Amino acid sequence: MLAMADLTVYRIDRPAAERLLFLFHGYSAEQHHLAAYVPLVDPGERFSAVAPRAIHDLPEGDGASWWERGPDGPVPASFLAALDAAEALIERETAAAGISRERCVIGGFSQGGALTLALAARQGAPRYAGMWAMCCAVPEVPGLTLDPTAGAGTPALIQHGTADPIIPVARATAAATLLADAGWKVTAVGYDMGHSQTIEMMVDARAFLAAIA
Repeated sequence: MLAMADLTVYRIDRPAAERLLFLFHGYSAEQHHLAAYVPLVDPGERFSAVAPRAIHDLPEGDGASWWERGPDGPVPASFLAALDAAEALIERETAAAGISRERCVIGGFSQGGALTLALAARQGAPRYAGMWAMCCAVPEVPGLTLDPTAGAGTPALIQHGTADPIIPVARATAAATLLADAGWKVTAVGYDMGHSQTIEMMVDARAFLAAIA
């Protein structure tokens, strides 16, 4: 597994913030991608933001991938290593900030959204203040056991494109159903778009984050 010191992390520090927002970008993007939305989704500066760059740099550009991909999807060992790396990052950042996970929101887009779902829903996962997943699906990876019941009562915002060519609507709604059936407080919203983000999504995310205690 890649040493945590090797990860590039972009931070937005708000001195008065008592919460953390972790943002995991999608395939071929980088750490600044979702961090650019922080002033819009958190104008009250209630959160400091932590946005790491994914583990594997891509040769065709300046983006990165959280795991290696095979013909049938994520390479299981690579996916699980990414999950462990994200978990270790959260542990390190919360300890440094003196903020418990129950005052943290984890969020991600596409590949980063799948990572976020796995962090929140895997067996034995800790409780978070909330979860924000964009244009993603529940990962189906050998070695990953899902049991989101420990997070019952946690708010979750799941956003997807109704014309997404990569993540079909059925897979996005399946993620919402998995959490709702486990007792999470799920808000699932579809938008007239493909595999992307819109201002409408961010406005809804702003309301979601503002409601986090």
